[in-house]
Amino acid sequence: MIIKEKAAFDIEQGMVIQSIDGVPISLDKDVASYLNHKEGKFLLLDISDAEGTDTKQITVKPISLSEESSLLYKRFVRINRKEVEEKSNGQLGYVHIPGMSDEPYRSIYEDMMGKYFDSKGVVVDTRFNSGGDLVADLATFFTGTHFITYATEDKIVGGEPTSRWTKPTVSLFNESMYSDGHCYACGYTDLNIGTTIGMPVPGTCSFAGWEMLPDGTVWGTVPISAKDKSGEWMENNQTEPAIRIKNMPGIIDKGRDQQLEKAIEVLLKETSE
Repeated sequence: MIIKEKAAFDIEQGMVIQSIDGVPISLDKDVASYLNHKEGKFLLLDISDAEGTDTKQITVKPISLSEESSLLYKRFVRINRKEVEEKSNGQLGYVHIPGMSDEPYRSIYEDMMGKYFDSKGVVVDTRFNSGGDLVADLATFFTGTHFITYATEDKIVGGEPTSRWTKPTVSLFNESMYSDGHCYACGYTDLNIGTTIGMPVPGTCSFAGWEMLPDGTVWGTVPISAKDKSGEWMENNQTEPAIRIKNMPGIIDKGRDQQLEKAIEVLLKETSE
């Protein structure tokens, strides 16, 4: 269980949890055991300063690991979006595609055709994409070509197409993209939609069929594989980014995302030419 912190709590870095629900924290016991089966239940914490004095009590409600994962993901997107907007002086937008399904598509469509509509370009981050089936929709959306302008005597008020993105994008890849995430990486590359940045994507583009046995065992097979534009089998055939750059230990843990920094640099250059 992970403890959800509230902004109203007067808690600072270095403070120590002395006891949970009245049970003192022991150095010879895994702290996780004090939180077993506590999800969604009110919990009483005794918290002190680093010296073990000035103890105070607060009441919290633990959340599950899946909820924590969701919060961490939202923070990941928020931090990246802020960095792109700040380093580009508001000229560029940022979207992340975590998986290939309806909800992520609606989210990026809303952002790109909404708040980023007037941006010069968008960084499309697909790192850690878990797959699904969306590659054709994304390829279609990112390859819109402007062909009509609507205007008055004084200003431009719109144009066509109104349902596809017509401005530049760059796409971020990494080693943790799977299945349709690899199909997307390959398609985005073969169609020359934009510059690709990051690390090679493992060749996993295929259709998987999953079955569950009565004892809970899950197994799968690949009934249909896929070939790329040149006719090569995509399975076990990784896709290389145009600009290979790795987020290095010792740098990424200090809060710097070298891949994202390069994406901003490249897209700013492309949109200023």
